[in-house]
Parts: sequence; structure tokens; C-alpha cells
Amino acid sequence: MCGAIRLRLVCGWASLLLVLFAERPACATETEADSTRTVPSGLSTEAATLPSAHGALLRSAVLPGWGQFYNGRPVKGLIFGAASATALTSVVVEHRRIRSAPTPEEHQDRTARRNSRLLYFALSVALAAIDAYVDAHLADFGAEAAMQVEMQRDKAWLRLKVPLP
Repeated sequence: MCGAIRLRLVCGWASLLLVLFAERPACATETEADSTRTVPSGLSTEAATLPSAHGALLRSAVLPGWGQFYNGRPVKGLIFGAASATALTSVVVEHRRIRSAPTPEEHQDRTARRNSRLLYFALSVALAAIDAYVDAHLADFGAEAAMQVEMQRDKAWLRLKVPLP
């Protein structure tokens, strides 16, 4: 039983890595320029290196939080890394508790809890990878949005200023 679970985990991770490291489609060429990866005017290409979205995704899929560090977001990297480490630790702890179950019902309950925690771990890894990918795509988005609230006796104004690239 334990060997079958390990084999499924290994096969699952191997298939995930195979999908992530697969070649790009044949229609994409190396000479194509990505219009979203331009360097803002006034900056040299050496001063403004933008993170690769594909690289950030792969880094965060291999080690949750690594893609966020790559994008220059260390706090988010620590949060995703800690969440994934906590989820994986709870999977291991619950897996060890399965062997000492006194009844078949307790064994089944502990197995279900372990599987649920494994799902939480997979979700934390997937969310870390998606977040790193989106952050890398939005690296050159520009200035932050500004919100201004003005209140008077008889009226109130809310202004939202969002600069577009």
C-alpha cells in the first residue's frame, strides 16, 4: 500500500516536471519579440532586466517561494515557502500516524486526512507557481494605482488613478 502511494507521488511529480519543461510550440520562434517584455524608455537594457515569466513559474513549481524571490518579492516568497513547508510537514506527520491506527475506521480517517493535506500542499505549490508567473508578467506594468478621497459636507468624491503602460 505504501509503495503504491510513493509510486503515484513520483509519477505525479515526474509528469508535472515533464509538462513544465516541455518544449515550446513549434509556432513560437526565438526571433519573435514579446511586446510585453520591452524596457521602459529612459532605462538601459542592463539596468532594467525583467524576470522571465516561464522561469519564475518553473522556479516556484520546483521550490515554492523561489519564483517570488526571483521576481524581487521576498516577503511573498517566505509566505509561500512557509505555507508549502507546513502543508508538506502535516502530510508526513499524518502519514506516519496511519501505521499506528488501532481500528480500521481510524486507519481510514487518518488516510483521508493525509490525502486532504496532500491536496493542500499541491494547491499551495500551484498557487505559488501561478503567482510567480503573474508577477513576472506584470513586472513592467508601471506605477501603482493611486486613490484619493475628498469629503465635504454635502458630497464626497472618490478618485482612482490607474496609469496604463
